Amino acid sequence: MFRKENNNHSIWTTLAILSSIATISMYTETMLLPALPQLIDEFDLSYNNSSWILSAYLVAGAVMTPVSGKLSDIYGKKKIMIILISIYTIGLIISPFSSNFFMLLMSRILQGIGISVFPVTFGLVREHFPREKLAISQGIISSMFAGGSVLGLAIGGTIVQFYDWRLTFFSIIPIAICLLIIIMRFIPTEKKATKGSNIKNDNSYEKFDLRGSILLGVSIITFLLFITFLKTDSFDTSDKLLNSISIPITSLFCLTVFILSFVAFLLFERKTKFPLIASSLFFDRRILSSNIILLIVGMSMFTIFQTLPILAQSPYPVGFNNNAIQMSLVQMPFALVLLILGPLAGLIITRIGQTTPLMIGTLAMALGFSLLLLMRFNEFYISIYLVVISIGLSLTNVSSTNIVMVQSSFQQIGISLGISNLLRIIGSSIGPTIAGVFMQTHLFLVTLSKNQYQYFPSATAYDLIFGTMLLLSLSALGISFYLMRKQPLARP
Repeated sequence: MFRKENNNHSIWTTLAILSSIATISMYTETMLLPALPQLIDEFDLSYNNSSWILSAYLVAGAVMTPVSGKLSDIYGKKKIMIILISIYTIGLIISPFSSNFFMLLMSRILQGIGISVFPVTFGLVREHFPREKLAISQGIISSMFAGGSVLGLAIGGTIVQFYDWRLTFFSIIPIAICLLIIIMRFIPTEKKATKGSNIKNDNSYEKFDLRGSILLGVSIITFLLFITFLKTDSFDTSDKLLNSISIPITSLFCLTVFILSFVAFLLFERKTKFPLIASSLFFDRRILSSNIILLIVGMSMFTIFQTLPILAQSPYPVGFNNNAIQMSLVQMPFALVLLILGPLAGLIITRIGQTTPLMIGTLAMALGFSLLLLMRFNEFYISIYLVVISIGLSLTNVSSTNIVMVQSSFQQIGISLGISNLLRIIGSSIGPTIAGVFMQTHLFLVTLSKNQYQYFPSATAYDLIFGTMLLLSLSALGISFYLMRKQPLARP
C-alpha cells in the first residue's frame, strides 16, 4: 500500500499515466492501419499473412497479460511497469528499421509484451479508487483508447500518404521515452514487507506459474495458426497438389497442438496451488457471460481495423479507391464516438445500472454490422454504419467490464479484470486472422491499367466478414438478454 497522505495523488497520477499508456498504445495500433495495403505490397504478403501485423502484437499481449499481473504481485507494480514500457519502447525503435516481414513481426511482438502493462496499472487504480467510481475511471480509460485512435488515424494517415509508414514510429518514440521517465519519477513504490510480516500468507509472494503461461501461449498461437492455414492462396502459382496436401496437414497439426495444449492448461491450472488464472471465477455466470461479450467486443473492433483500410483503398469495383488520408477520414467518426461516449457510458452506468446500456450496446452492434453486410453503397454510408457500431462497442465494453468489477469481491477484482482483459485481447487477435482468411480465399481480378492486373478481396469476402460479425453480435445480444433476466445487482 502507498502512504495514506499520498493516496489521492496516487489515484489521479496513476489514472493519468494509465490513460497516457492507453492513448499511446492505440495511436501505435491505428497509425499503421492506413499503411496496411502499403505493407502488403512492400513485403509481398498474402491477406491472411498480413493479419499477423495486428495479431502478433495482440497475441503477445494476450499471453503476457496474466503473466505481468502475477509478476507485479511478486516483484512490485512499479518495477514491472518500468520493464514492460521499456520493452514496448524497444519494439517501437526496432519497427522503422524492419527490412523484412519477420523483423517487423518481432518488433510487434515486443510492443505486444509492453501492452500487457494494463492489468498492472489497473491494479494500482483498483487499490485506491472508491468502488462507486470504478465505472467512471473505466469510461475515462476507454475514451483515452479512442483518443489514441483519433490521433493515430489523423497523423498516421497523413504520414503514410505523403511520406512512409516507417516515419509513423518516429512520431511516437520520443513520447514513449518521456512516459517511461514519468513512470520512474511519479509512480509511488509499494512498501516492502518487513521481516515480521507473514510472508506465507502474502499473495505478493506467490510462486509464478511458468508452466501455465507457456501452455496458454502455445494454445493461443496454435489456434490462430490453425485459422491462418485453413486454406492457402487460391491463385498461388506453385504446385497445386503440394499445396492441397501441405496446408490441410499444417492446419490439422496446429489444431491438434491447440487442443492438447489447452486441455493440458485446464488440467494443470486445476491442480496447481498458484494458478495463472483462478478457475473459480468462471463459475459465476454473470462474470462468464460478460467475459464472452468482451471477447466479441475485441473481435469486432479489430476486425474493423483489419478490414476497413483494405476495403477503402482497394480499387473499384471491389473497394472505394481511397488514398490513406481518405481512408482515415472514413474511419474517423468511429474513433470520435468512442472518444466521446467512453466517459459518458461510465456516467450512464452509475445512474441506471449495467444491463440496460449493455442491451442497447449489443443491439447497436448487431444493427451496424447488418448495415455493413447489406448496404455498402459508398464511403459516407460506411462512416455512418461505423458510428452505430462504435456506439454499441462503447456501451457494451464499459457495461460488461463494470459487471465483472461489481460482481467480483474486492479481493477478486484484480484477477477478474485480468481475465476480462485477456479475453478481450484474445478476441482482438482472432478478429484480424478470420478477416484475413476470408479476404485471401475470396479474391477478384481487377484491371488496374491496360496491361496491369491484380487480385483484391471480393465483395463476397466482405459479406463473409461482416456476416460473421453480425452473428457474433446477435450472440452478444442474446447473452445481454440473459443478464437482464437475472436478479439485478445493486447499482455501483
